[in-house]
Amino acid sequence: MRDWDSKIGFLFHDVARFRSIVFDEFMQTHDLTRAQWWVLANLFRHDGLTQRDLAERMEIGAVTMSGLIDRLEAQGWVERRDDPKDRRVKRIWLTRRAEDIRPVVAKGVNQLNRTSMKGLTNEQIENLVEMLRVIRTNLLEDVNAEPAPERKRHGTA
Repeated sequence: MRDWDSKIGFLFHDVARFRSIVFDEFMQTHDLTRAQWWVLANLFRHDGLTQRDLAERMEIGAVTMSGLIDRLEAQGWVERRDDPKDRRVKRIWLTRRAEDIRPVVAKGVNQLNRTSMKGLTNEQIENLVEMLRVIRTNLLEDVNAEPAPERKRHGTA
């Protein structure tokens, strides 16, 4: 076994966990959870999505999405509006409050990225990003492939 075989999973886990802790602390000052922020981030890219579209993009269930939107709407971050072509469909739109926080959060995320990458050269960062994209693609292909017998047995298929 290569030395990195036993360490790489721990490193991925630790980096994701520590980054999440720092990000959660930052978002807490804005009374947002990471999941709520992920909804807003998706709407920043494509405002006016349906609840179903958002749930599919985020790969979460419709009930979970509905609860997230309920809380975001109650806090004034988003609003539901009828779809002009189908009144049964609700579209989710960002409010002025959400638009106003966008540059603040972008600045915080940029600071988190600078902190995370401190000590690395631009070339190292570019190489890291490219390597992570390859890893993500490899894992996504595996997830989208026929379920492996091991996954079925462990209940993760």
